[in-house]
Amino acid sequence: MRQLLQALPELRAAGWKIRVWCLRSDLPRDSVEHVIFPAPRWLGPLALIYFSVIVNLYGFWRWLTRRPRPADVIHATCGTYLGADIATVQFVNCVWLRMQFRLGFSGFKEIAKFFLHCCGAIFERLHWWSPSLRLVLPVSDSVGDEVRRRVRRAVSVETLPNSYDETRFNPEVRAQKREPEREKFGFRAEDNVFVFVSLGHHKRKGFWLVVEALARVRRSPSQQPVRFLVVGGLPKTLAALQSRLDREYGGWREWITFTGQRSDVEHCLAAADAFLYPSYFEAFCIAEIEAAALGIPLLLTRHHGSEMILDPGVNGLWLDFDPAAIAMTIQSFLKRGASSFRHSTGAALTRNGYAARLLAIYDRFVPADDREAEKNGGGAG
Repeated sequence: MRQLLQALPELRAAGWKIRVWCLRSDLPRDSVEHVIFPAPRWLGPLALIYFSVIVNLYGFWRWLTRRPRPADVIHATCGTYLGADIATVQFVNCVWLRMQFRLGFSGFKEIAKFFLHCCGAIFERLHWWSPSLRLVLPVSDSVGDEVRRRVRRAVSVETLPNSYDETRFNPEVRAQKREPEREKFGFRAEDNVFVFVSLGHHKRKGFWLVVEALARVRRSPSQQPVRFLVVGGLPKTLAALQSRLDREYGGWREWITFTGQRSDVEHCLAAADAFLYPSYFEAFCIAEIEAAALGIPLLLTRHHGSEMILDPGVNGLWLDFDPAAIAMTIQSFLKRGASSFRHSTGAALTRNGYAARLLAIYDRFVPADDREAEKNGGGAG
């Protein structure tokens, strides 16, 4: 959704009128038409399911009362509004559910999340089977392959990669901020800093694989000076992680640093020598894109979307889903040196590039000449 919101100025400049159906919005009301549905504040993780239900009830009511079509192009994230022409796929619930079974459950919270993903998988499948759906836009080629195995044959599938803000994430920003940020965090010149970024879902993103792998590197005969920088995370989430670290990794405060939530993620990333992310499941991870855009080498597992960004030996290395193997790859990386890797963002798009691709897709649905003839522009819902 963030990618779509960032493209709104270009859409409006091209003559599109924007109408948004949502639970809440920070968009300017004078330039974007809103339909905001009432929602209780206590929804929390149920908000997306609630929105999917209420927006489809609203769409059904419009159909029953013979209201006109709400927009020339109706674009939704997958699993929300079943009447959409276009669906963007940022996550595949059914694939993650299989992975969750493989990983097992470590508490009631993970079981509760599993059932939420089950609900998401149901809406996801209904959306893929919807007769209204004409085009699916997965964010990576591998996610596109998952969709093609499940969607109706009449539906087109076209990869539209995630984008990044090139004004914030570029090698010049890293060069400018690297030393000041390392000094703020207390890193020495000889420290090899590996960074990890996550708001939540640390287990899914391989946090504990990283901790064990770096602990092994620290215990190795070479005793490489490695540090682990963990960016993001809500206070309650970080408290739970730190409690487990206290139980299992005594002395972790000597080499693990938590930043908490930061709005200047690019500055934190700039302090690192490598981006370490052995995630079990992604679609096309924006954190990976932003790290690569800064020129930071990537150490990634083969998850969905990693094929879009990692060129092994050029801008990073592949990891296995095993702490011992990850530790060996880290040691190989340290021997080679971060400076031997090159800057590359793979298939990721800049903001302008994403907006241009999106406009081209919309224009296939409603050409500019037709919008001008109608004198009321198009609409993206």
